[in-house]
Amino acid sequence: MIKSKRLIATLVLAFFTMSLILAFSLAGSDKVKAASNKVTLRFMWWGGEARHKATLSAIQAYMKKYPNVRINAEYGGIEGYMQKLITQLVGRTAPDIIQIDVTWIGELSAQGDFFADLKTFREVNLKPFEEKFLRDWCYSNGKLIGLPTGVNASAIHYNKDFFKKFGIPENKTWTWEDILTTAEKIHKKDKNYYLLNFDATVCYYLLKTYVLQKKGGKWINDDYTMGFDRKTLIEVFTYIDKLFKVGAIQPFSESAPFQGKPEQNPKWLKGELGMLWNWTSTFAANKANVPSLSMTMIPIMKNAKSTAVTVRPSQLLAVNKLSKNAKEAAKFINWFLNDKQAALILKDVRGVPASSTARDALEKANALDPVITQITSEALKRAAPPENALSQNQELEKIATDVIQQLAYNQLTPVQAADKLMALYKQKLNEIKRLQSR
Repeated sequence: MIKSKRLIATLVLAFFTMSLILAFSLAGSDKVKAASNKVTLRFMWWGGEARHKATLSAIQAYMKKYPNVRINAEYGGIEGYMQKLITQLVGRTAPDIIQIDVTWIGELSAQGDFFADLKTFREVNLKPFEEKFLRDWCYSNGKLIGLPTGVNASAIHYNKDFFKKFGIPENKTWTWEDILTTAEKIHKKDKNYYLLNFDATVCYYLLKTYVLQKKGGKWINDDYTMGFDRKTLIEVFTYIDKLFKVGAIQPFSESAPFQGKPEQNPKWLKGELGMLWNWTSTFAANKANVPSLSMTMIPIMKNAKSTAVTVRPSQLLAVNKLSKNAKEAAKFINWFLNDKQAALILKDVRGVPASSTARDALEKANALDPVITQITSEALKRAAPPENALSQNQELEKIATDVIQQLAYNQLTPVQAADKLMALYKQKLNEIKRLQSR
């Protein structure tokens, strides 16, 4: 009996010892496995300080949740971003996760096949995104090259204190003529103040919007021809010329250092410029610098053939096709755009989230700026059809902004500006057609 008890005790002790050995072995194995699965991802984006801060916080939260993943952040402003990205893509040194603008898709695709097809990744949940929105904006040659960070709408940011100073009602529905007459009155009253904080790029938005409202159709047709005529172009260049002449826009000779970044213009920050044509996705960043900021819709002319109101993704997040950790990159993008924790960290720094899951989380937490929600909702009701790739071509934009600058410096008359733009566009479109026909 005693021997039997000793045998049982010995067996129990042996079993317990083996269990401990097995547990430590498995724990050690897990650590080795975790160490072997460690990955480093590079994530590149542009934006303002509010976006940078929120994105960095989201990255930290992700790395805490997944300790085997390290994400190196590469961020800055928009200026020079596309050129840097193209250099990296062609040189095969681009990051794993890349923020891109939808207007670049055509040109980037023409340079090469750089991005992974996100619809092929099991790590990505597409259900929270509206399928038509993805189809309209996020595909190239049948590939889903990126997921939308948010729903972005063209809008006018305005300084409420500026409006109050000059007796402008905040609920005003603007027309093109109202802008001209109001701006002239303001500048006559005080030469230090200008209604519009417009650089050459913003004037290009105005140029396209005015023409599309007048004519409808497309800025550039799919057959590589211009979607506008000389008469309409002269009309809108004449309008822009008047804006400069009545003091609606600060002279470019003064605002030139802030071309491409008008939100950094000291006169805007001091409240001496009243309105900035921008995007809903930049409102949070701009409001951080101008606390009395609000938004309103862009002018829409009576009997417009198109509203020309642009509603598109704020940006896209894409995965580098050459990434050695493409699945991990896709997994991060899915968390970044669809996870409730990520949504509450990022809030509206890239506009109203395009993912319904993220949007619902923010609405329940009352974490969406009501101004952004309102303007985005209004813009969606009035949204124009998506632009084709040619209408978003960056080389054509550069030609137009150069011509606008020459008009602003009185180097061209409105008629000369129209003729020069049409001549240069014809030449460039023929060149693009030849390259894309190869």
